[in-house]
Amino acid sequence: MVVFDLARRRELLDEGFRLEELYRADQHSAEGREAIYLAFDLHSEYQKMLPRIALARCPLTGSTAHWALDIGDLDGWYWRSENPVQQLPTGLPQTWIAMKGAVRLAEPPTFAPYDCRPGPGMPFILPHLLEQPEARAVITELPIGRHTGWAITYFAPRRPEDIALEDLWGQHGNPVLDPRGLEREYAERLPGRRTKDFDLLPWLDTGKLLWIESGDDTATLRQGAEDCPYLGIEGDQREQRIYKGEVTRY
Repeated sequence: MVVFDLARRRELLDEGFRLEELYRADQHSAEGREAIYLAFDLHSEYQKMLPRIALARCPLTGSTAHWALDIGDLDGWYWRSENPVQQLPTGLPQTWIAMKGAVRLAEPPTFAPYDCRPGPGMPFILPHLLEQPEARAVITELPIGRHTGWAITYFAPRRPEDIALEDLWGQHGNPVLDPRGLEREYAERLPGRRTKDFDLLPWLDTGKLLWIESGDDTATLRQGAEDCPYLGIEGDQREQRIYKGEVTRY
């Protein structure tokens, strides 16, 4: 069972938002500079307290992929699409190539003073990744505060070199595979192919997509469409942006 101190999380965020606003109001004063340094200290504590969750297991090697993720809500600094506060994962299987995701938003939307882009409102597959030889994907469901999230993790014997790096779920960029922001020009080499497929059934039937039961801390892989809880999920297929409690879809 993952333990996360939600009360302390709330304290850190409330004080951090206040300090960040103070800095934005006057970046050049001594008070403003001190505020941002204090906010950085709060970021560091928040980063260290994020719980490591078994989000997937590699179908090729059996290794577990753990991720330190903010499951408290989407207003945490982890979910900031630009300059997120996160732990870079350690011990990921060498076969890990991407993690995407989707979120069904609860009402009212979460307020945060920055962009949050948690993906579409229902789970999906990226065919241009999963069509690679020997590639597999694993989907699992997890609560993110009042919201329902789905993590979709991709594995392959080697990272394809002729297709784009995928941005990490909820972020602009992929700090795991591309810490210097290089090689993103690959995105231009496959025009029209970077589409989403929301019909999971064919991928389950072929064994390319596997699944883990929600709340299964053992991350046991399951195969096939029978009893799969991720079939028939309805939602908005557009990308979602949350800013100060307002949601836009595009």
